[in-house]
Amino acid sequence: MRSKKIGKLPPYLFEEIDRVKESLLRSGREVLDLGIGDPDLGAPVPLIESLKRTLDNSLNHRYPPGTGHPSLKSSLIRRLEKQYGVKLSEEEILITIGSKEAIGHFPLAVVDPGDLVLIPDPGYPVYYSSAIFAGADVHRMPLIESNDYWPRLGDIGDRDSEKARLMYLNYPNNPTSSTAPGERFEEALEFCRRHDIILANDAAYSDIYYEQPPAVLFPLARDAGIPYIEFFSFSKTLSITGWRVGFAIGSPGEISALATLKANIDSGVFTALQESISDVLDNSFGKITADIRDIYRGRRKMLSEGLDRAGFDYAVPGATFYFWVRVPGNKGSIQFCSELMESSGIIATPGVGFGRWGEGYFRLSLTAPDNTVKKAAEKLVALR
Repeated sequence: MRSKKIGKLPPYLFEEIDRVKESLLRSGREVLDLGIGDPDLGAPVPLIESLKRTLDNSLNHRYPPGTGHPSLKSSLIRRLEKQYGVKLSEEEILITIGSKEAIGHFPLAVVDPGDLVLIPDPGYPVYYSSAIFAGADVHRMPLIESNDYWPRLGDIGDRDSEKARLMYLNYPNNPTSSTAPGERFEEALEFCRRHDIILANDAAYSDIYYEQPPAVLFPLARDAGIPYIEFFSFSKTLSITGWRVGFAIGSPGEISALATLKANIDSGVFTALQESISDVLDNSFGKITADIRDIYRGRRKMLSEGLDRAGFDYAVPGATFYFWVRVPGNKGSIQFCSELMESSGIIATPGVGFGRWGEGYFRLSLTAPDNTVKKAAEKLVALR
């Protein structure tokens, strides 16, 4: 037996990729997995050493504070003031079990059945599923290359604009790797103010960039005085996807609503993890993230050179660890990615898996060892 809400969901994209990968491995094929954005680097040494120390404290094995440990909140307040020049209060921060959990739960805290949620397309599948679980209707905002993968807010009709309760954005963007300058966020803030919409931005990739740090929402949103929330994650930033630690920044009302929901669903993040991340934020975060960016920068160069030699149409990413590449010829993205797996063992993500406006593209990830990225680049050249 399944609920009607579950029946509205498409197959989860990354579970299907894992299934195909396991099938190739069982057949003895070499697999070059550039499909899922799961960092291969492992937790940074300072973080592991700190965790060993925090594990020795027996108090850390009890239930954690509901909205987050004070030490981690304090460290975040200091780090974010240094990074963005904004001093937050504790009421504006909520520690979450990674950003996926928070994104998935947020509509349950602020949306009623029959409300409308605006989501980007192509986009992270959880935006859609979270709206469905809340009983909301969904309006997909196309992200197209000619508009720098930013939604045309003026194309949202009056009826949908007035019905909408929540808008999801995602910059730096997955899957397109595009960024949004501050004036774009200001456009979204004005639109949401005019139509009384909560603005949410998924900023999980805000610390994965290659030249200039990308803009984020909260410094502008606080001054705009509208309800907003922004989701961050340590998963990609510190290569600890399995640890499940993130945080949200938002207006106190939205943070409180999500915290109230979570208090009825989960029991927070393991305190030892929170304290170890707090330690890293205070002492080694800048160097760790710079070193991680250097690794991805090298891989970006390898893959760019391969794609260029192979004649693919793409833009070099300025942020995230994803390449958004146009499918050659007239093939669909699923057909192309299937053929790519069969012919070369390269696992790529078909763009249509992120929504219908992702058709015609495929995504490659840099979260594989250097040798894997290099081999994949060479095999892409050999295909053309």
